Amino acid sequence: MSETGANFLPGRYKHEHDDTVLQRLKRYPAINIVVIYGLFLVGLAIWTIASRGEFAFFTSLNLSVLAQQIPITAIVAVGVGLLMVSGEFDISVAATFTFAAFIAATLLHEMGWPLAVAFTAGILCGTIIGAINAWITCWLGIPSFIATIGMMFFGRGLVRWISINPATNLPDSAKFFPNEGFKAALTGQLAGPVFAQLIWLIAVAYAGHLILNRHRLGNHMFSAGGNAEAARGVGVRVRRVKLLAFMICGATAAFSGILQATRISEIEPSYVVISGLELKAIAAVVVGGVALAGGRGTILGMVLGAALIDTVDNVLVLASAPEILFKGFLGAIIILAVIVNSVLGRRQES
Repeated sequence: MSETGANFLPGRYKHEHDDTVLQRLKRYPAINIVVIYGLFLVGLAIWTIASRGEFAFFTSLNLSVLAQQIPITAIVAVGVGLLMVSGEFDISVAATFTFAAFIAATLLHEMGWPLAVAFTAGILCGTIIGAINAWITCWLGIPSFIATIGMMFFGRGLVRWISINPATNLPDSAKFFPNEGFKAALTGQLAGPVFAQLIWLIAVAYAGHLILNRHRLGNHMFSAGGNAEAARGVGVRVRRVKLLAFMICGATAAFSGILQATRISEIEPSYVVISGLELKAIAAVVVGGVALAGGRGTILGMVLGAALIDTVDNVLVLASAPEILFKGFLGAIIILAVIVNSVLGRRQES
């Protein structure tokens, strides 16, 4: 490249070549959650040493529990994060999580459908729920927060009605016993505390990274979330972008639900009422640096945000703390993360 050509490149080119590694790291959007989670793990290590083994965080059993739980939350968080980058919310992911898995389990065991078809139907169910949310939001003009709250209550009621209505003749909780090959592929233990869920999380996260950072759709998501009117002005089909984001969000929630059902061999419809998964997913992506207003976020931040949320939950359980403390933590961390993200956003703009 000629020197003249280089001079016409944007400032980003010069930054990438002239700045130090430390300066590049400071500008990386997910650096805050990387540092916070890293320091949190160091603190847990110090706690473990100081307690002389009484604090059982770094035991093989506890790490196995975390290794199976974090991917469930993080996969949902990736879908929610992509949607929030696009400028919208989905409060119905817990309902989608349970409903899609319940449908897959019912089709497999009660209807006798082939496993591959039942699995595909479950994912398709989540994708359709996402598309309905997008239609209500983008074509009818209802704010996504309101639309997906409505879908959340509708999904909760529907799955409970299907499970307890005598006319359907279905069990209150759907058992899910796929063949051993399917179970091993989705949730099998690979080595020590490492399970197949981690591989699926890596696959989903990498796909999300490709979408967000290596595909035109990602650029359009950032544009639609940052300034929808300006995006339309340069030819971005904003409604189509948000439709795809909603569908991805629904599909990831459905896939995560099926992973969970495969791990515990059943799906309990009442789980959708008590799980708080939607709040955990939103908290995870906000903590991970995704802007509530849209237009900013990273896949790494979404995953590490989910890991932090589940790790704190795990620590509170180990410490025998009341469950209400975790809900209080979620509220506090969302408020704090919003404040931090707002401050950082203003600094970047200036």
